[in-house]
Amino acid sequence: MVTNYRDEKFLKKYQIKTEEQWYTLYRPIIQMLGNLEGKRVLDIGCGSGYLSYELFKQGANVVGIDISDKWIEFCKEKYTINEKLNFFLADGKDLKMFENENFDAVICNMVFLNVPKKTDVRKIFNEASRVLKKGADFIFSDLHPICLMTENMPTRFQEYGRNFSYFKDGSEYNANIRLPNGEIITFKNKHWTLETYTKFLEESSMNIYRIIESQYPKDTPKKFYKYNIPEYIIFHCKKF
Repeated sequence: MVTNYRDEKFLKKYQIKTEEQWYTLYRPIIQMLGNLEGKRVLDIGCGSGYLSYELFKQGANVVGIDISDKWIEFCKEKYTINEKLNFFLADGKDLKMFENENFDAVICNMVFLNVPKKTDVRKIFNEASRVLKKGADFIFSDLHPICLMTENMPTRFQEYGRNFSYFKDGSEYNANIRLPNGEIITFKNKHWTLETYTKFLEESSMNIYRIIESQYPKDTPKKFYKYNIPEYIIFHCKKF
């Protein structure tokens, strides 16, 4: 079982978490990509469209896709759709609507922990590589292994599924996050090992260029608890 991103109550809670992720995910990803003026970017699993819109503001031509019709509906209502920013209902494991080597960057931000099958994770890597130009950027993120295996923290706690093992691909766990307003949001996640990620990168003609273990910058608002371990890990990869 994975998180239901069609649940409207869940989506409203998730938007609160999105504000915090600007500091630990979105801004680092944008900084990794450098000058985006005129570049074509595909945001797989775009969710609320927040990152897609920030990339657009940096001058990129952005296409955001998601399997949640609720998220795509939300994006089309929230943002002004034009030739440089658009959103479509689509699945990252089947990008047949895009030609080969069509994008300067592909992003999968916190996507794989919501993919139910290992074969589907592999397909997303393969499709991302196919639509990327050679030498282009592939960026994906996940919960950091240290955070994953730390059961209790002040603003989050993990509940591990039966027979959970870090070494077992597809192991299930619930990530329970306490939001600044006191509410709890629960993500039903799948775990994939770093070994699996590096294997799929190699199979799809990509390699790791840089890794960021996210931490809170000094300008993070005080309402957000600052972990002393990385909550997320971000992989900056290149197609060769």
